[in-house]
Amino acid sequence: MNLDTFALAVLVLCVGALGISVVYEASRLTATGSRKALVRRKLEAQSADLAALGRGIEIAQAESAARQEALDRLTAERGRLTGLIASVKASKIALVHEIGDAQSGAQRYESELRTVPDFARLDPRRMLFARAIWDRRNIARVWADTPDAAAAMLQRAFSTRNGVLASRPETIPLIPAGSGTNEGARPVSP
Repeated sequence: MNLDTFALAVLVLCVGALGISVVYEASRLTATGSRKALVRRKLEAQSADLAALGRGIEIAQAESAARQEALDRLTAERGRLTGLIASVKASKIALVHEIGDAQSGAQRYESELRTVPDFARLDPRRMLFARAIWDRRNIARVWADTPDAAAAMLQRAFSTRNGVLASRPETIPLIPAGSGTNEGARPVSP
């Protein structure tokens, strides 16, 4: 009986070990299944979040494109207005330099004055006027008998040595003040 008892004990131990192994494997499979289910739920939640983020990105890109278009339009408008303001400032504000005598009955000529390209490097003692006036439009109004005399007067008054270039003098017609003739009347600018 000893042997039978021993065999029965071994058999009971083997069946117990097999049972424990079955229980262990079943619990491991259950745990793995529950982990799979948990991971699947997390994956589905992340997929939903990813889809929501994708929609959010598309909306943000559309808004960004619209804002960039508006910014480009406003930048172009700003550039246009800045240029317009500069041209209005330059055209409205003109410094007029009168050369000659208007009462002498001479013809009126006008010439645009501008600075030479290397004006910034000129010695301040050589300049006729302060640098600031050359930021504006400058016109020379010359009273002379002929265009050549007007050009000569301009050359004497404004030379390249002083940093100023004058355009070719143009004849400006006079408007009579009162009687309809230029005789004895002070010319009036148009």
